[in-house]
Amino acid sequence: MKSTSTGIVGVLRSICPEPRAASAGFTLIEALVALALLLAFVSVLGPHLFYARRIADNIDGRIAAQTLLRTLLDAPVDRSILGNGPRDGEVAGLRWSVAAEPMFVDAMVPQQDVSVPAAGDKKKGDEKRPSWVAFHLVATVSWAPGQMVSADTLRLGLGGGE
Repeated sequence: MKSTSTGIVGVLRSICPEPRAASAGFTLIEALVALALLLAFVSVLGPHLFYARRIADNIDGRIAAQTLLRTLLDAPVDRSILGNGPRDGEVAGLRWSVAAEPMFVDAMVPQQDVSVPAAGDKKKGDEKRPSWVAFHLVATVSWAPGQMVSADTLRLGLGGGE
């Protein structure tokens, strides 16, 4: 039996020239495998991405704290109050403290020539000279619970009773 064409086969040939192209695309299994691979990749990288975001959120506080810390250490120190104990305060939500402890270092002091002054002569050495003491300064700045930066340095200050 011979069939007559009504033109439908010709129309199909013009849209899909190859019979295999008509069935092109992903199967359901292929799509599910691709989705499973994507989810596995995201589950491996997810915690690292959240950790990086947390670090990025804290970076503004860390920069502000380090700037304040540098300002505290670079500011001129009133050397007469170094031995009075720790100082602290709060600036723009940043808590800071500066503690100073005297350091006692045995140093070799050169001997001075001691001469007997003549009566009525005042020698320069008779004036009381201040005694300088090295202080260990520790500055700490915190911007959130458990988040802090600290630095330490040495400064000279007047010792004891001066």
